[in-house]
Amino acid sequence: MNERIDKIIGFLKEIDKFKEVEREIFLKNRRESDAEHAWHLAMFVFLFEKDLPKDLDLIKMFKLVLMHDLVEIYAGDTFIFDKEGNKTKKEREKRAAEKLFSKLPSDLEADFHNLFQEWEDAITKESKICHSFDKAQPMIQNILSDGKTWKKHGVTYEGVDEVSKRFFEDNGLMRTVYEKVMKEIRSIV
Repeated sequence: MNERIDKIIGFLKEIDKFKEVEREIFLKNRRESDAEHAWHLAMFVFLFEKDLPKDLDLIKMFKLVLMHDLVEIYAGDTFIFDKEGNKTKKEREKRAAEKLFSKLPSDLEADFHNLFQEWEDAITKESKICHSFDKAQPMIQNILSDGKTWKKHGVTYEGVDEVSKRFFEDNGLMRTVYEKVMKEIRSIV
């Protein structure tokens, strides 16, 4: 039992680094951290809970959004519009997952690998909706920062639509969220 507790505490210490991983997405006056992003995604799940299909596993959704970017502690964040970085992203994140999750007790290591794979595959209902939230969140951050990230990188409305739209097509609620957010985006990029 003590070894298990030590490993969990050690992992909690290690993932504290998550707070320091900067994303390319700007808040008003600084860049967002991965931890802030994950918190905001958890709030999406919480706030849309009553509007989501009733057969979803909400605990799994919370786990997915809270852990999906933990590998970026070692792999770094890759901006969705970074074509070169995205060529190696999956392999970098796979290696990072192996390194990070190996610090956990074996049962939790398996749980984290399974959740990470579910995120990567994006075929379950839960992972698809979490991916939608994962795309909506930086869109909202760009609205709040007057498009600062997109303007810095020359991202157009059409570019946002091209990269993001497919993540919102499987669910009526998510399509509505997308349409409302994109309507606001039209005025800033």
